[in-house]
Amino acid sequence: MNGPFLRVTTVLPLEKRRRSPVAFLDRDGVVNLGRPGYVNSPDEVVLLPGAAACIGDLKRAGYLVCIVTNQSPISRKLWGQDQLCRIHRFLQDCLLSQDDEAHIDAFITCPHRFEDRCSCRKPSPNMLFLGHQVLRSGHHFPVDELYNAGFQDRTVDWWGGKVDPFHRLDAMVGDRRSDMGAGWGYGARLFRVDRDVGLVQACERVLNENDLGDRFQP
Repeated sequence: MNGPFLRVTTVLPLEKRRRSPVAFLDRDGVVNLGRPGYVNSPDEVVLLPGAAACIGDLKRAGYLVCIVTNQSPISRKLWGQDQLCRIHRFLQDCLLSQDDEAHIDAFITCPHRFEDRCSCRKPSPNMLFLGHQVLRSGHHFPVDELYNAGFQDRTVDWWGGKVDPFHRLDAMVGDRRSDMGAGWGYGARLFRVDRDVGLVQACERVLNENDLGDRFQP
């Protein structure tokens, strides 16, 4: 089974990226308004209030920002990767229209259904590990191209302790338990938000280096 779709958009120097914490953000219910069913086209993208300014603040504080999202309509053949590109390019344009520093460094999308039993769909942390790899490794990834990414399938000890993150400030913000599970399996600080409020609910906490995040029990 193919892995997640990856689109890297950052042009920051590798040395800067290696030193930066990563804010992993779920998409629907965190950055943009979720919809019954799915966000199926660019004209259904509605930013949540304050999301652009929050992403801008994260960037100004030195964070890399990586969207990690489950989008099963692709596997359900409701629409394909070209539509995914259009949705994410429009989302990025909307963010930058409100804050010119609200740049997303990478978009990682699991296209599978729950019943596909893939290795990338949250609560698996593999999309977060892939985000770490592409943003902080020395490998060359084409900028602004969408492709099916391979990754190392990591075993998570859900009964053990939370692992240490690659950077102590790495964070996962989501509106679902599956987001928290993915962040826990990666070792990130966890911040759960209400889906009608989104990122603005947690932004100050993420930026507070002393905030260890929300408790979570897998």
